Formats: sequence, C-alpha cells, structure tokens
Amino acid sequence: MKPADEVKVSLVTAVCILGIAIIFKNVLNVQADFIILNSPIYLFIVYIIARGRTNKSKCDRPLYWSLAIIFITLFTIALYAI
Repeated sequence: MKPADEVKVSLVTAVCILGIAIIFKNVLNVQADFIILNSPIYLFIVYIIARGRTNKSKCDRPLYWSLAIIFITLFTIALYAI
C-alpha cells in the first residue's frame, strides 16, 4: 500500500520540526521563538490549502513541497547559526 501524498509531506514536516528543536537546543544552545520553531508547519498548511484549490500541475508534486520544507528548515537553522 502506497502512502498518500499528504502523509509523505507531513512526515517530512515532522522530521524537520524535530530537527530544528534538537539542533537549536543541543547544538546551537539557542532559545528560539515559537513562530520560528514551527516554520515548517506554515508551509505544510499552505500545501494543504493549495492542494485542494488547484488542478494537477508539475508544481503540485509532494517532492517539490518536501524540498521546500527542507529548504525552509535549513534556512531557519542557518539564520540562527550565523
């Protein structure tokens, strides 16, 4: 049985949130705001809303959304690391 696209993107989002929390607490020793810690969730919410409103297109693949969530996560970590 193949998992649904929403499940794939939500698992990537969950891993990114855990990664941000672990890196901020144990590696960077930074107390980040609630909004910053949950930044991948906001893009996931946009994915859920946009998925229901648009027709199928090349940009509507879960791989692209997962990569965008990973990029946002790495960008957020980089902002605090600098």
